[in-house]
Amino acid sequence: MAWSTYVAVGDSLSAGRGDEGRDGRPVGWAQRLADILSVRTATRCTLTNLAVDDATVREVLTGQLPAVAARKPDLVSVTVGMNDIRARGFDELSFKADLGQLFEGLAATQATLLTCTLPDLTAVRPMSQELREIVHERLRVASDIIREQAESYSAVCLDAWNLPGVTDEGLYGPDGLHPNHKGHQFLAAACADKLAPR
Repeated sequence: MAWSTYVAVGDSLSAGRGDEGRDGRPVGWAQRLADILSVRTATRCTLTNLAVDDATVREVLTGQLPAVAARKPDLVSVTVGMNDIRARGFDELSFKADLGQLFEGLAATQATLLTCTLPDLTAVRPMSQELREIVHERLRVASDIIREQAESYSAVCLDAWNLPGVTDEGLYGPDGLHPNHKGHQFLAAACADKLAPR
């Protein structure tokens, strides 16, 4: 299978934060994935990146989803959840409902839908034991919801929660939250292997 029109939605992970090119603008795993797919499938994969730093699932649903269908994508990716679990009162029921609505809207494009669970960043980012337990549980719950919704909408899901090597500190920038150049390349390669194995 090959893809020519790729649209990425989501948060700072998809926006490419932490992976700046020579011109200072973000490259990011989504662009790196498009480049890998172009080589592996011998079909030029062109990315439109609608992702925005700090976006929650509700903001992706209302601010990015409406612009997707007009681009007639054959591949759509979404990364979301990290900003939701960082909120003071993480509401898992609202997260699940909004994510289901988002996946439904993306699936309606009939494009291949790609998503990923959240890695356990408590293994990477320094924090108190009390905070670590709260964050770990929220990441686990959000990842379970993402996995469940992905299955409901036949999405290709990279299970970053269980991905070997994903908590290697060398893949993250100084904030211990956003991947660096290596981390974005790692994620792109893992997604490419799910979509178009070598």
